[in-house]
Amino acid sequence: MSVAPDVRSLKRRLDRFFWDNSSTETVLLRHLFKTHFDHFDGVGVIGGLVRDFARGGRSAFKSDIDLVVEGTADEVAMLAERVGATANRFGGFGFTEGPWKIDFWALEKTWAVAEGHVVVAGLADVVQCTFFDWDAAIYDLRRKRVVCTDGYLDRIRDRRLEIALRSNPGELGNLLRAARRILGWGLRPGPELRRFIRESLDDETFKALQATERRKHADQLLKKFRDARDLRFHLLASHRAEAFDKMQMQMHLPFD
Repeated sequence: MSVAPDVRSLKRRLDRFFWDNSSTETVLLRHLFKTHFDHFDGVGVIGGLVRDFARGGRSAFKSDIDLVVEGTADEVAMLAERVGATANRFGGFGFTEGPWKIDFWALEKTWAVAEGHVVVAGLADVVQCTFFDWDAAIYDLRRKRVVCTDGYLDRIRDRRLEIALRSNPGELGNLLRAARRILGWGLRPGPELRRFIRESLDDETFKALQATERRKHADQLLKKFRDARDLRFHLLASHRAEAFDKMQMQMHLPFD
């Protein structure tokens, strides 16, 4: 499946997955939503799931589920205690049930909001809070609607990855995600992301990236690079997306 041609098509993909899918894992997911989150005014799926469905449908989805909740911090903390969720360092909580790893935050505890970088009035405003522009989309579960930034699908279609909000925690994690997406998905970094890579990637962070990738990922994309200079050259190479296209055509594989 290719990149969704428009927001309406992306909504249809998400609607089918969440509400029309009868697989055991999705039935469990609906049960978790109803049991734990249905009493909140609003719950939005943000980030990886929406992005992956936008770029390639269900087969491209390989991330955890991130939820932003319209509820007070105390209400969300009570839910976390009830489900045995563990606090994370970004103000949210996470728990696992069956195949699903679910992270959730109170809207007011979203990092960019709590730090005063973004003012939000509702779920739709959370698209201003993401580090990468490819993550700047949310699926509102109660209203069954998709909200994304202008040109969201065009950027995915063009395979151009850019920073949306530089003021975000976890610089090393964002650098690792940038490297793995550029290398694994054949992307071109935009000007701000190129600057971030140049400023952040040195020999010390290179070793830390490789160590973190070994711990967290079975497919180690960074192990073939000699040093920071070698990796930086490949991340910033302007021909990367074109070379990825050529490889896909030779192998007769669709982009997902």
